[in-house]
Amino acid sequence: MELATLRFVESVLSALAVGLLLLPRLIEEDGARFKKPIAAAAVLRLLFGFGLIVASARNIIPAERPLDWPSLSQFISGTVIGKAWVATQMLAAVFAAATLVRLRVSNLWLDRATLGLGLAVLAVVSVTGHAVDDSLPIYTQLSFPFHTLAGLTWIGGLLGLVYWMLTGRGKPPEVAWRLAERWSLIAKAAMVIVLISGLILAWETVGGFGLMLATPYGRLLTVKLALLCSALLLALSLARYLTLSSSKKDFDFAWYSKIGGVEGACALGLLFVAGWIATITPAAHETNVYWPLPFRVTYAGTWGLKVIPWIDPTWQWGVGGAVLAAIAALAWFAPALVAAAGLTPPPQLGQWRKYATSALALAAVVSGTVSLSVQSYPETYTDPPIAYTAASVKRGYETFQANCTGCHGVTGEGNGPMAKGLKVPPADLTAPHVATHTLGDIFHWLTYGGQSGVMPPFGDAISEDERWDIINFLTVLSNSNQSRFLSPKGVIPWLVAPNFALDDPKAETDDIEKLRGVPTLVSFARCKPEDADFAVRVASLNAAAEAVKAMGAHHVTDYFGECPTDPDALTPSHKEATELTYSLINHYLDEPVINEIPEGHFLIDRSGYVRARFRHFGTDDGNLSLLKAQIALTAKEPIVYVSPHQH
Repeated sequence: MELATLRFVESVLSALAVGLLLLPRLIEEDGARFKKPIAAAAVLRLLFGFGLIVASARNIIPAERPLDWPSLSQFISGTVIGKAWVATQMLAAVFAAATLVRLRVSNLWLDRATLGLGLAVLAVVSVTGHAVDDSLPIYTQLSFPFHTLAGLTWIGGLLGLVYWMLTGRGKPPEVAWRLAERWSLIAKAAMVIVLISGLILAWETVGGFGLMLATPYGRLLTVKLALLCSALLLALSLARYLTLSSSKKDFDFAWYSKIGGVEGACALGLLFVAGWIATITPAAHETNVYWPLPFRVTYAGTWGLKVIPWIDPTWQWGVGGAVLAAIAALAWFAPALVAAAGLTPPPQLGQWRKYATSALALAAVVSGTVSLSVQSYPETYTDPPIAYTAASVKRGYETFQANCTGCHGVTGEGNGPMAKGLKVPPADLTAPHVATHTLGDIFHWLTYGGQSGVMPPFGDAISEDERWDIINFLTVLSNSNQSRFLSPKGVIPWLVAPNFALDDPKAETDDIEKLRGVPTLVSFARCKPEDADFAVRVASLNAAAEAVKAMGAHHVTDYFGECPTDPDALTPSHKEATELTYSLINHYLDEPVINEIPEGHFLIDRSGYVRARFRHFGTDDGNLSLLKAQIALTAKEPIVYVSPHQH
């Protein structure tokens, strides 16, 4: 909280100084009466900056370690946050010096330069927060300075406007009107930038709508959005005042100052929450996830399942919502419809439609929400603390075989030996519907038992890590249904390649995720000289190696037996686990499921998605040409950031 408070005070002082610099420029006022407050705010901001770095260091350095000068100096010089703080503090010092010079020197160019320095100080406010995370995409990192610049300019200008109105009662009303009009244009532009950059930042730092309520970061962001909406509604009332007022000479200083003050209070609350958010873990990386509602909204789990008309409640609630919405629209236009019929609408009709339309619209929203809702649990939006790796999938497979095959069957298709005696058939875990549930839902059922009451709880029989291993296994298993359609022609990005460790003689790459940025072909084969197709398989593997090398792609080989060695290829550290994992993906239609891959090749694109699959490279099947074409195509595609929630 101390760090959040310091960030808040520092931001308010910077914003106020910039706001008081900006407003006089809008109406060509000398702004002499604001020089001392501007200088005081700039100097105080500089001083509070020293407290900020101490609080930041204390927030990161373990509590048992004393924060003495050597430790603080090492933190400043040896961390990204420390180096960013030095740069921002130097900029703040130059800005403070310029505001002090303005106390003695009156010069238009000095005023403009000081304003430019102030805007730069606002833009770099975020670089000591989440903006220093270099794992974020470049467009997200660039969104931070635009977001803080626009947001703090709006807040500073708003506070400055209230200050101007309270201290400018002696000014002509026309001047106040002109200032309010011109400031309104800047505020609107700033809000557009704030909303666009805010959406980009929320997309990366939250990771999903569910995490807005399921994480501390998301809940604070929800409060921030509520304060922003309140401020925007008040801003709308100020804009309507300027639009609807009949005379510029009757400008109401008191009313405008009061509404602007309330808007400013909302903006200050928003800014404090924003400073608090900057000190905690983003929702997308949060492990402390708790979903507070007994339901969640999902299209994939409701309408996406192709519900049956007249029978399924999803359809009934959805149609009910649409009907209520139509009636609400009819109620709103009732006076116009009566008048169009040549009748005189009764006086009470106009008042009645307001209440009727509101009630019907609310009922329509509730019905529509119910039609898109499914049951949820406290763990619904929890993601696996166990990484999505081949080793985890193999452990999950083994735990599944030991505990779950009696009902779900060896292949997870719901055909185990105990399935026939159950009143509710076990779920087919290879079916597409599995992907409509969150990983947290499945964890809840594994822990406390299934929805139907037939599946027993495994919370005491299987450890928490083992349950998450099973979920990683089920993630690949459920994808195997769609994986049957993987072909040499490639598919849209949807299946994230499970990660696995690599043995690299050069010690440059330790897992397959490090190969992202360049297409990668992962080849599997089992070669026995006594097999009739041994020579053909060896020729296929050699052809794959030559094609990959010619196209400049990476090559990973998971070979067993006497397969040809590719000196340029990398090999998995745990070959059996990797082969087992990809054997789940290597499921062809109308063929038995086996845990070995006689021969198979998977093309992973630059972002980490499995895009194509090849069974063999023959001399006349055209697969080599298709492989080269797919490598060339994926090499040109932009890299897409794979969210840690996306698997």
